[in-house]
Amino acid sequence: MSVQSVIDDFSRWNRVVARLSAREMPPNSANQPSDQARQQVIDWVKTTWTAEARKHDGDPGVVLARRLSNAEYNYTIRDLTGVDMHPAREFPVDPANQAGFDNSGESLAMSPALLTKYLQAARSVADHLFLNADGFAFAPNQILVETDRDQYCIQQIVDFYDRQNTDYADYFRAAWIYKHRAVFGKPRATLADIAAEMNVTKGSAKYLTTIWRALETKEEVGPLAKLQAMWRALPVPKPDQRDLVRDGANRMREFVVRMRRDTALIFASPTVKGLSVRTQPLMNWKNRMYATHRRDFDRAALRVEGSAPPVEPVLPLGRDGKVVGYGLVGLGPNGEDLTALKAQVRAYASRMENADLVVPAGQRARYEAAFAKFSAIFPDAFYVRERGRFYPDESEDKGRLLSAGFHNVMGYTRDDAPLSELILDDKGQQELEALWDQFEFVADYTARTYVQFYFNQSGEVLGNGAESGTLRPSDKDVTSEAVVLGFKTSFLAKAAADDRNNPVAMQAIGDHFDRVNATLRAIERERLAAEPRHVDALLTFAARAYRRPISGAERDDVLAFYRLLRDEKNLSHEEAMRDSIVSILMSPHFCYRLDLADGGSNYALASRLSYFLWSTMPDAELLARAAAGDLRKDTVLRAQIRRMLRDDRARGLTIEFAGNWLDFRRFDESNTVDRQRFPSFTNELRQAMFEEPIRFVIDVIRNDRPVLDLLYGNYTWVNPILARHYGMSEVAGGSDEWVRVDNARDYQRGGLLPMAVFLTQNAPGLRTSPVKRGYWVARRVLGEMIPPPPAVVPELPSDEAKLDAPLRDVLAHHRSNPACAACHARFDAFGLTLENYGPTGELRTNDLAGRPVDTQAAFPGGSQGTGLSGLQAYIRANREKDFLDNITRKLLVYALGRSLMLSDEPLVERTNATLAANGYRFSALVDAIVTSPQFLNRRAAGDR
Repeated sequence: MSVQSVIDDFSRWNRVVARLSAREMPPNSANQPSDQARQQVIDWVKTTWTAEARKHDGDPGVVLARRLSNAEYNYTIRDLTGVDMHPAREFPVDPANQAGFDNSGESLAMSPALLTKYLQAARSVADHLFLNADGFAFAPNQILVETDRDQYCIQQIVDFYDRQNTDYADYFRAAWIYKHRAVFGKPRATLADIAAEMNVTKGSAKYLTTIWRALETKEEVGPLAKLQAMWRALPVPKPDQRDLVRDGANRMREFVVRMRRDTALIFASPTVKGLSVRTQPLMNWKNRMYATHRRDFDRAALRVEGSAPPVEPVLPLGRDGKVVGYGLVGLGPNGEDLTALKAQVRAYASRMENADLVVPAGQRARYEAAFAKFSAIFPDAFYVRERGRFYPDESEDKGRLLSAGFHNVMGYTRDDAPLSELILDDKGQQELEALWDQFEFVADYTARTYVQFYFNQSGEVLGNGAESGTLRPSDKDVTSEAVVLGFKTSFLAKAAADDRNNPVAMQAIGDHFDRVNATLRAIERERLAAEPRHVDALLTFAARAYRRPISGAERDDVLAFYRLLRDEKNLSHEEAMRDSIVSILMSPHFCYRLDLADGGSNYALASRLSYFLWSTMPDAELLARAAAGDLRKDTVLRAQIRRMLRDDRARGLTIEFAGNWLDFRRFDESNTVDRQRFPSFTNELRQAMFEEPIRFVIDVIRNDRPVLDLLYGNYTWVNPILARHYGMSEVAGGSDEWVRVDNARDYQRGGLLPMAVFLTQNAPGLRTSPVKRGYWVARRVLGEMIPPPPAVVPELPSDEAKLDAPLRDVLAHHRSNPACAACHARFDAFGLTLENYGPTGELRTNDLAGRPVDTQAAFPGGSQGTGLSGLQAYIRANREKDFLDNITRKLLVYALGRSLMLSDEPLVERTNATLAANGYRFSALVDAIVTSPQFLNRRAAGDR
């Protein structure tokens, strides 16, 4: 033994000192030193350490360049692309360092096989890329074929629609609450206040104001007058009766919906002899008619009181004398649009039963004006999100989102004018317009639909096709202006050939081709003009990926690679963009962390800070502070720490730090529980168990609570599934609804120790394990260094139900083995106090064999305790400093990305003191670490 060996091999000698202090060395079979000699060795080693540690206090140590961990890679791709796609799911599990963390250069090597995985992951990320008018973005789904583009863009639009509240009942209820706002204690509330409170409009009270005026501006006749009578009949509430009007508001909604259904206009496609009414020009005319008349009504729906009912429309008969069926085709024997007739038949039956459509003799004009006003306020639809083939046929309306209703071609149409006009504010209108513009730019659906239409119809109209021997032109040729306008001329000639054709058809055909041609030309210009913006966006992407501004040389490299792909590899613009993205993601500047590698710049500090507190890349604000050059200022740095700890991305710190420290990081993938014996242990319960400590630690972090709450907090977080498992009062909501439960001790919960995730993970499946649970408390929570078990250790029985004696008695016999006794004496008692929790963490009074459980235990040192409260009391009185020292060391290892060195010991002492002086607040722990020389600096080349 030499001074230098004690210094150089600090980690090993630290374990030696611990075992000497615990009188575990030398082994019992060897000669034992006197107490004085033992203490002299311990004091000499510690004195040597102290002198050496003070000599090198603040040494940043060697922090190796290391690749992003799997978790960091996933989180970084999420924040870089805006899509949580988990590209590292195919990577092998990251190895951990001695402290149990997988984010250090000591363990994160890059093998050739892993490099191949990185390339595959980069390509999978690039497969999500799509180009838009302003640059590019990434979709949740891969964008590889045309339908992928449709899926993404359509879903964006439909999600926007679904976020808008178009339920009339909600607006009626909100208006009622506004009317009685004084009763509800808000006499000064505005319509905008109520709209926000009731969440009936996004960003404005536009439609609620319209509804309010419609209900309060008295009408004498028509549907508004009846609706106002229903409005006036609503009850006057008491302060605690906000839901009193729900049924009444629903009846008002039903009235409006019935009236608009019975008065909606019905359109048929114009007919052209020799052309199907399903052809795109005619169908698109029909689409536009519906879309532009949502706020109009069918005057034929009204009938004068006392007049004879109109002749009921019937469906034409086929040649066999039978009524033409309701199939997908929807055509009569002469090519007429039977879908309109079918709709008229359905409307007729409903209208004849609707007494509110009967108007007094001599007052038709007055009532028509009243119905027009009503219809302008209450459209027959705010938007159409899906449509069947050759609609309307409600049985076929589901699943074809934004469909134009074509029969055998997938086309799209927009029908949302009332939503925009009545509900959306300026911002909402702009967002919706942008989504439709994006759909056209990204999916090119007008061109694709037109190309399909051309090849379906050219044989019929132009006489072209395989049977005529005409060669099929390329898609690009088909979409040229000359071909489009030529096709228009041919269609118009077809329509003009027979004067019996519907004259509207000429206008429908002309409008269709003009719209198609204008859209095709506009998209051509936009795409060409967007290419330079795409390349500029590539440079911005590279800077974000590298977490700092790119140098001139790096900029030139990115551009040169793009040009190489275009000019020499003959790739398309989009293909070159994708491969350029792959190149950036394969750069060591992206997939490696080189913290402080540039001499301690603000950008390097921003990156180190973000990967510590978020496990991901710096955000725009952190990079802005780095660009301003003031991130190292104490006030700025501490302000950023506070902001980052309150951010949702601090969940990354919770999962990656607490998950690895407390060893539950992969519990959500665990399958150790026997589900036949414990059928209540479902995947949903497992996920809830995994989530509980995350919610708890996040709450401590965000609200800057004392870290001692992890041990003693009288609260926890549960969702309905976990609440049932714990026997708590019912929690309303779905599995994503998490609530804080105070006074958790009433349920023998609170803090980390009784959480089901730890109790279940440290049980072998068919019984509890005081050994594993106790070891977890000693090793993970308190940081006690415990040697591995001997090579040959007798196995305990696996099934508690088959034991002849209580598990504690079996364990006592196990401890009688001299090879096991010393270690078990250090932690078994902790596990025995948790025996009232079963193998899946459920509370119990009897074990699986029906025997009463006993939670009494004799702790190290001789004190006694019972149950969770006894364990917590023991830790508070005897081991609290061990817990605080352990969390300090663990967080420091995690933050620095390396194992601790001897020169870190003064920092550990100062951090512990700072923590105690600041009420053990989590922020004090983070502040002390982030402002330390070890975190802020890098050991210069050639330094010790």
